[in-house]
Amino acid sequence: MRTVVGLAVLAAILGGLLAVDRWVLSTDLGPLDARSPEVGELAPAFALRDPDGNVRSLSDYRGKVVWVNFWATWCGPCRRELPEMQRLADLYPDRLAVLAVNLQESSGTAASFWEELELDLPILLDSSGDVAEQYRLGNRLPSHFFIDEEGVLRAQRIGIITEDEMRQQLEELGLTTAAELLNAE
Repeated sequence: MRTVVGLAVLAAILGGLLAVDRWVLSTDLGPLDARSPEVGELAPAFALRDPDGNVRSLSDYRGKVVWVNFWATWCGPCRRELPEMQRLADLYPDRLAVLAVNLQESSGTAASFWEELELDLPILLDSSGDVAEQYRLGNRLPSHFFIDEEGVLRAQRIGIITEDEMRQQLEELGLTTAAELLNAE
């Protein structure tokens, strides 16, 4: 009888710890406020895990221009524009953070796709789709949100954009390379 009661108590304790752990993990992910994106307003806050399990929030990148891109492996236009995004991110390593938010795919699927395309942009996993819903995407991929150093959403683009359009968005946020400045003179 003691053994049965002891096992029941142990099961209850472990179940309670598991429930608390899940509650803590779920409260640090997804939308962190109820706002939707409005150009000229602070970008809606969110936190998501990367494929290694680390939690990253949009506010971690304050002080840099942030380009939030929503994508999926099944999205043909995403496949075409991600390498261009990587090239642009490499031009501004200290001033630009490109956050590649994968929509509702496993970390393994996203990471394999990244390896195939030889990308090293940070991947964030929107496993539930809650952040995509917060940003009012529906199934419209790719989607781009350009945020200034103060956290204000300056532009949003739904659908594929060309490298020239990407450069223009970044230029509007004050990003130019030294080579571009020399060519302008």
